[in-house]
Amino acid sequence: MLIEYKRHTYPGDWVSVSHAFTYNFITDLMEFFPEPYIINYDGRRACTNEVRTFANREETPELAAFFSDWDTDHARQFFTNLTGVDCSAGRLRVELCQDGPGFYLDRHIDIPEKLITLQIYLGGGSDNWGTSFYDRDTGELVHTNLFKHNTGWLTWAYGNVLHGVEKNMVDDTRRSVIINYVAGDWKDIDQLY
Repeated sequence: MLIEYKRHTYPGDWVSVSHAFTYNFITDLMEFFPEPYIINYDGRRACTNEVRTFANREETPELAAFFSDWDTDHARQFFTNLTGVDCSAGRLRVELCQDGPGFYLDRHIDIPEKLITLQIYLGGGSDNWGTSFYDRDTGELVHTNLFKHNTGWLTWAYGNVLHGVEKNMVDDTRRSVIINYVAGDWKDIDQLY
């Protein structure tokens, strides 16, 4: 599923990904990103709900086809083995994120319903557009996962990784894919594969 990655234990359990997708996969996938848009960001992804793009077999079948291999027992077992979190019953959720100038994300730990969160950066951009990780006790910035094409990061339920995107960093279009397996009472079923 992931081509090159490395596990880390500070400031929580996470994986850095240095090569996620094949060249052809990325080239074809980039066609599905919408035109850039201007929005007032408030530190939450939810503020962009009206312009978010999800891979859904019914609403976006051509996009969903790119991720059919991720909706398999094999994929779920891969991430179960990698993280120690049972992903076998998780439902796939894939979002094409297109963050514009002024985007930032408040520091947070993902909700436990997100069994895994995998974000892969795509296209050009400044290194400092990447996701930052913070010490949970002090709130101190300890690492920024640099924004580099076809790289990213992965964390999982109960990994307790406090993360966000710093203000005043993103000054152009920042593209990425976020892949989750989700469980429990996930209310936004239109976001699911």
